[in-house]
Amino acid sequence: MTRRCPLLLDGRALLDADRLIRAGLADRRACYELWFAKLPAHAGFLIVGGVESLLDTLSRPLVGRDEIESALRAGVCSGELAARLTRLSLTVDIDAMADGAVAFPRGPVATVEGPFLETVLVGTILRATIQKETAIATRTARLHLAGAGDAIVDGSSAHVATPEASLVVARAAHVGGANATTNVLAATTFDIPFRGTARVDLGALGQDRGARGPSERAPLIKALAPVPTPSTDSWGDLPDNLAELGLGDDEEAMLIEAKRLGMSASGWIARGLADADGRALPMRYELVALEQDGAWSPRRGSSGRAAVIPGRKMVVRYTDDEGRVVADVVHLSSERMQAPKSLGAKTLAPLARPVMRGGRTLESPELPSVGRERALTARAALPPELTHLRSPPTYPVRLSPGIIALRDPPKG
Repeated sequence: MTRRCPLLLDGRALLDADRLIRAGLADRRACYELWFAKLPAHAGFLIVGGVESLLDTLSRPLVGRDEIESALRAGVCSGELAARLTRLSLTVDIDAMADGAVAFPRGPVATVEGPFLETVLVGTILRATIQKETAIATRTARLHLAGAGDAIVDGSSAHVATPEASLVVARAAHVGGANATTNVLAATTFDIPFRGTARVDLGALGQDRGARGPSERAPLIKALAPVPTPSTDSWGDLPDNLAELGLGDDEEAMLIEAKRLGMSASGWIARGLADADGRALPMRYELVALEQDGAWSPRRGSSGRAAVIPGRKMVVRYTDDEGRVVADVVHLSSERMQAPKSLGAKTLAPLARPVMRGGRTLESPELPSVGRERALTARAALPPELTHLRSPPTYPVRLSPGIIALRDPPKG
């Protein structure tokens, strides 16, 4: 039997939910924030992915009675939790950056508010979805930069085990900058341009119908294959396998080396996008505020001992009069935002927007092409050195005075 209940993926979340019920805290309103702890090596920025996939998941039924009963029989959850899950109807509020937004560590990418039990359960889905798709979108963006204008084609999602998982990869890749895909399902579902080449070499069998055209030629590069244009038979002066250069399966390094050697192609098929490792993007999902006597009380995680900056927050991006990004400042939600002039900027704008209220999405689903255009625009607004693929500088993410006061309260 196919099991599709996303709330049963991580049993630790169910154990946490049971603990909240026993402590009488399940219905206390809580605020959690999701943020990236640090960037991977040689990364100057991240491209957010997974928000649209998250909203799609949360808009569907999250539980199945049979599955919950099976979990109860297996001793994974208590009878009270099983009863709550069976009748669960989300009431959470979510603010999040959009797919394609540029993000940096320390600033919340998403904020979830609602009953303590719901925020814990939603957090499992939120973290897994955004972590994986951001890793794919960011890897694709880096390939797009390495290609220096050449098209990047998603050749990875077509080889993922299930159709649902393949669509996740294809969406994230297109948001990150992939121009097209070899995945027909993704092309028809998301209106992503299709590009591909036939792989069957008919040899003498095909000679009766004339010489082979460019669409029938096999890829020349094992891990990063050039894409022919329909109107030409020229694939460029390319070696049979860039792995011979000692670069292994590192597609980014391959493409950088190919461009250094002066190789050109109308496009490059990236086959390793689905392998982007979300673990290279360490994330935190922590409690930052809890309702107490009808008001928000800042929290340093659920235990009060976590290394967490307390308080409900938002990230504000400051830009100069040319639209170039100057800095991000993390403010308290109740705090007056710093004036742009104080940072040498012209304008400011919060990065997150409301996407769900009371468990209901606020906007129509967004095609990944919208996220892709957002990502390209956001990358163009970054200081050029942040887009360097090796040893980029650190982008300034600052804390407001109100947050510093909460983080470092006076002693004594």
